Amino acid sequence: MQPIPAQRSTQQFIDGSEQERGLTGWTQRYAQTEPGPYRGVIEQLTLPGITVSRERVERAVEQSTAPPEGRVIFCQSLVRAGPWRFNAQSCAQGLTGFIRGGEEHLAVLPAGAEVLMVEADQALLARDLDENPARMVLEGAFLALPEAQEVRLLAEWFTLLLATSGGISALTPDLVLYNLGRLWGRARREAVALGSGTRGDYHIFRRAQALMQAGALETPSVSALAAELGVPVPALHRAFLQTAGIGPVEWLRRHRLDGARRDLRQADPDTRVTDVAMKWGFLHLGRFSAAYTAQFGESPSATLRTAR
Repeated sequence: MQPIPAQRSTQQFIDGSEQERGLTGWTQRYAQTEPGPYRGVIEQLTLPGITVSRERVERAVEQSTAPPEGRVIFCQSLVRAGPWRFNAQSCAQGLTGFIRGGEEHLAVLPAGAEVLMVEADQALLARDLDENPARMVLEGAFLALPEAQEVRLLAEWFTLLLATSGGISALTPDLVLYNLGRLWGRARREAVALGSGTRGDYHIFRRAQALMQAGALETPSVSALAAELGVPVPALHRAFLQTAGIGPVEWLRRHRLDGARRDLRQADPDTRVTDVAMKWGFLHLGRFSAAYTAQFGESPSATLRTAR
């Protein structure tokens, strides 16, 4: 039996704003959440209607991620690097299960996190399972599978596909769909829904995040954010701790540094570091430079020189 065409790729990244564009069809925004130079890798195998990916982040990141609509996506944490957070819920052992496509989610990944993702066209998998495609839509944002040997073995088989060199057997897409179907059936019987996205804390956080990303605050401060949202500062603080694992003061500082880095990396020849610092509410250039260097492992001027 002749091998079938398959696309393989390995992408390496030195910034979260690069890695957030690494998964085809996904809408994402990554923000580095711990100091140090960024490193990340995505390996992919693409078959007709199917994509197998392995993603690694060397630094902890906060991910706003929206998988493609019309896809069934299985996720499996491959290493136990530390606790995750998903849609305001703590996941001590990472994630194992199915994530709903076509909807934005908030995940906080620890340093060294490595995750397997197996995507299949919803209609394709439904046809393979002889099931109505409408039944392939998840009721919750994430269906978490309990620890089980079968799940671990199937995840290992998917990762082996990424490591296999040479051609892909014509039987491989059918085997991927068959094994993904086994996991789907297990999820329907045993999974627990997580991260419905209806909790008050999560809702407050997402509204705050949207305001910041849209640049809707003239002064990016906790009091201004709470006033704009119409919530007390303690409620805002609780929402951030529950969702992002940190308070709003640290989150705002991190977001401002992330925004400044994005501007510097996309700078035109007339851009000055001072202009970017002022835009993001850093009034003391020396303190901004020190905080930026500590967070990203290079000075703002070095980022600007690279962009030019």
